[in-house]
Amino acid sequence: MAVNPLLSVYRANDPYEQLISAIISIESQPKLELQAKKAEQERLKGVVKDFDSKLSALHSLLKTLTDPLAHPFQGKSATTSATEFTVSAGDSASPGTHTLEVKRLASADTRISKQYTSSGSSLRSFFDTNGAQTFTIRVASPTDTDPNNRVDIQVTVNPTGTTDEEILNEIATAINDAFQAAVDASTIKSDERAYASVINETSSTARLSLRSGKTGFTYRLEFVDSAAGLLSTLEISNNVVASGTGGGQVKYVGTSETDSELNSQFVLDGLTLYRDANRVTDALAGVTLELKQISTSPAEFTITPDSDGIKAKVEDFIKKYNDVLLYLAGKSNVDGKAETRGDFAGDPVFSGLRFTLRNEVVRKVSGQPTEGPHYITDLGITINNDGTLTLSDADKLIQAVERNPQAVESLFSGSDGIATRLLAKLDAFVKTGGIIDQRQDSIENSIRRLNDRIADFEEQLARREEQLRAQFARVQETIALFQGQQQFLSGFLYGGGTFF
Repeated sequence: MAVNPLLSVYRANDPYEQLISAIISIESQPKLELQAKKAEQERLKGVVKDFDSKLSALHSLLKTLTDPLAHPFQGKSATTSATEFTVSAGDSASPGTHTLEVKRLASADTRISKQYTSSGSSLRSFFDTNGAQTFTIRVASPTDTDPNNRVDIQVTVNPTGTTDEEILNEIATAINDAFQAAVDASTIKSDERAYASVINETSSTARLSLRSGKTGFTYRLEFVDSAAGLLSTLEISNNVVASGTGGGQVKYVGTSETDSELNSQFVLDGLTLYRDANRVTDALAGVTLELKQISTSPAEFTITPDSDGIKAKVEDFIKKYNDVLLYLAGKSNVDGKAETRGDFAGDPVFSGLRFTLRNEVVRKVSGQPTEGPHYITDLGITINNDGTLTLSDADKLIQAVERNPQAVESLFSGSDGIATRLLAKLDAFVKTGGIIDQRQDSIENSIRRLNDRIADFEEQLARREEQLRAQFARVQETIALFQGQQQFLSGFLYGGGTFF
């Protein structure tokens, strides 16, 4: 409901309204105190939320450090100056230096038909004589139980074109449609399908080209010809390397992975290896090789611990640990001179966590190898006077990793490891229904109770204001009555009036 502005002006200048306002202001002091308490609880809620964020960040990192599958200190990096290949290394790779020479890159199995005159009619004559033709293209589709599994894709062709190029295009379409149907039916994977197309070497000639979906001898194409020998007529199934205007293999398919030119060939540490692809993951454990081009001479690559990655992980742990410790220290501080007291001062649960964490970090780790490391300081980490950590000697850390990466990992993740011990302490705080949740619930309950009390007090003040306004209204009525009587008497006494 809108308030009449004239009424607002009147009330502002009315001495009775001013008096009512002053009384309500005095009697509102308990409400202001409740609002101040609520503001303090809201502030404390923010403090606990900030602490929960820092604690959860450290807790999450500790879970990673103790994950048996993570191996955060066994990361490897690979370096090479070669341009003929690239190399990357996983956690399981062994440090060392190797030589590699790329002899041949893997390629897809490509077959071409003999060369036809685009406007010719020889294929029309073939189909007019023999009718529709059905042939089979066999492709590889390895499974977990049968790495040599092959699938037959049947293709039926009954072209309507008149020229050789038109009919070649219809054959290509029939092949592509058959393979797409096999993919749609999940008979083969999409990358296992073959692709057919028509290539024009000159403006007046055409060939049918058929290419396997993946590289290597395993994914070679095989054929079962139609009854009238369409594939033989096309010469696309010729088991020889095509030359001149004839058809056949673009690269020698061979009879095995060692003699097939479809496979990549490379010399690793003096041994000749063959693979279906140019991406090789099984030549060295944990190492991936990407063959890019043929080498002119052997080149070296080196596997070493991932110094930058390991250093980054340790520095991340130090930062998150320090964040928690410094926050606890700041909120537990008591300054007698400034008469200030931290939010966690006198709170044995939160302020005590600070000393618990410091103790778990500096304590010796049991179960480690005799040669160590046994303490966090064995990794080049300094423990400062305030309990915070600093990576002061990164070389010492990397040397420890190079000597025994498993021992460095167990210093953190072993049954008595630093991360394991810290995680056990923090679990009680950050778990669902844990100490942080309980503290936040307590603050929320306090805020709700204060809100209820403030609402109740506001209702009381509203009633009190109406009560005062009613009382002053009656006073005003009484005064008005007396003023009226006074005017009447004055008029009678000085105006010459009589009672009779």
